Amino acid sequence: MKRYTQRSGHTAMAELNVTPLLDLAFVLLIIFIITTPLMENNVPLQLPSGSEHDAGQVNPKSIRTVSIDAAGQVYLDQQPVELPVLKQELADFAQATPDAAVVVRADKSLRYQQVMDAIDAIRAAGVEKMRLENTTQ
Repeated sequence: MKRYTQRSGHTAMAELNVTPLLDLAFVLLIIFIITTPLMENNVPLQLPSGSEHDAGQVNPKSIRTVSIDAAGQVYLDQQPVELPVLKQELADFAQATPDAAVVVRADKSLRYQQVMDAIDAIRAAGVEKMRLENTTQ
């Protein structure tokens, strides 16, 4: 009797070919690397404008304080003032004091633009040194 084996030319592979799987993983990785930075800045904002200056060391006696309360009222050293008056008084102070500086204190519920308007008035008055004070209690 003749013996027949079941070995034929068509045998199944015992190994899994992972090359296409790795190709797919690398393509997906490249797609995520490219698209992630585009998705980070998708919040539409209208930021207020302002100018940027560098502040250095100041004499503690040449510091004025500008405060803005929750209602939007501006105070210069605890005296209520309007923005044009604030600008004029700080301009006079900056001319009289060479190292004039201003500390800005604003209520946390204020609109961002109200704070920037006060900062722009301070800059327009010629005060180069300014600090925003954070008073968390």
